[in-house]
Amino acid sequence: MQQNWKPTKIDLILSSGIVLVFPVLAGFLFARTGALLPMIMYYSLAWGLSFWRRGGSGYHFKKLPSPPVSFYINVLLIIATLVFSYFIRIVVDNTFIAGIIFTALIWAVVNASSEQLLWLYIFDSWDLYKMDRLGKTSRFAMRIAALILFSIFVGTIHTMFWAKFLHTVNPESSLGPIFIIGTSLSGYLHIVVWRKKGEMLYTFIPHFLLNLLPLFWTGYSILPYLLN
Repeated sequence: MQQNWKPTKIDLILSSGIVLVFPVLAGFLFARTGALLPMIMYYSLAWGLSFWRRGGSGYHFKKLPSPPVSFYINVLLIIATLVFSYFIRIVVDNTFIAGIIFTALIWAVVNASSEQLLWLYIFDSWDLYKMDRLGKTSRFAMRIAALILFSIFVGTIHTMFWAKFLHTVNPESSLGPIFIIGTSLSGYLHIVVWRKKGEMLYTFIPHFLLNLLPLFWTGYSILPYLLN
């Protein structure tokens, strides 16, 4: 995935359409089929658009650059957020060990390696559009638009889809807002980390920790929600 990528009007249309349509579609499909089909579509969009529009995934395991400072800030932020999440955890009564293992080894890895690909595609489609030709005011407007679309998508995909079945914390508790703020700030830090080093691995690690660690104290399994 190229950092010096030059998006076109096609990317503006595609990214806008994804922001406006996909979270609603994912929620609709979940209610009728379960989580599996929307997840397959979600991850396929992320990887497909990255290779089709940007020429790669952004994961480079040869000559890996050193992590930027923002990576360590993101990891510390996630760890702090997880500490708070422990105190508002939702514990599964009847744990299903095979389901927990599947969630940890398959879903946690696939989700953490995929989501940011689509998030960053949406942001970069607007932020990098005609970057070398637009004036200062227009560039600022495009960045604001990129941040707004990024925020809308990340917010709506979680409220309309993930929140319907990804029950590891109680968001209505007194510490719930801290968890939401921490994970939201981490999402924006993915942008900074990517821009600093151009290495998606450094966005994967904090997201993987966020996916994985709550499984140990909640006993959550995603398996019951995959199919209706």
